[in-house]
Amino acid sequence: MNNLEKQIKEQRLLLDSDLPREGHEERFLQKLKRMPEQGPVRRIRFRHAIQVAASVAVILTSAVLLVRTEKSNSKAARQEIPADIMEADIYYTSQLDARYDEISGFHFDNEEEKAVLLHELKDLEEYHQQLMKDLEANPDDERVLAALIRHYQLKLELMDQIIKQLNQIKTETSDNYENESL
Repeated sequence: MNNLEKQIKEQRLLLDSDLPREGHEERFLQKLKRMPEQGPVRRIRFRHAIQVAASVAVILTSAVLLVRTEKSNSKAARQEIPADIMEADIYYTSQLDARYDEISGFHFDNEEEKAVLLHELKDLEEYHQQLMKDLEANPDDERVLAALIRHYQLKLELMDQIIKQLNQIKTETSDNYENESL
């Protein structure tokens, strides 16, 4: 560090002046004469070219995907589910909700069993949602309609059997309580 300080102190007068050293202008003019008339040459680096190409590819791919998605959504939006099918859906949904409420109203000895049963019944709803998506995509497909109606019927039968068994258990336990109390 001492050498640097010493050098700065020795050349302090040269460093403090605002004017460039003598001959600066001549050296600058000579460099300008040596330069070609075209101006500075710009070089395109390979790395920059690859980055630009990758950016353009990503933008174009995104645009194509957005256009395809928009077209497929507009096709699905144009096809509506017929009104009679929607009425059947509302009817079956109300029937299923009534049975679900009836099952959830039963008293269980083990609340965990009740939670598991109700959860399993709700899991059947995922299959229903998939059928509804298929129906929206293909409202005229008879197979989807048949599968949807069959799903509703099976779910109603299952819930009716559960209610029947819960009622049997309820009557058996109430009969046992009556016999024990006598």
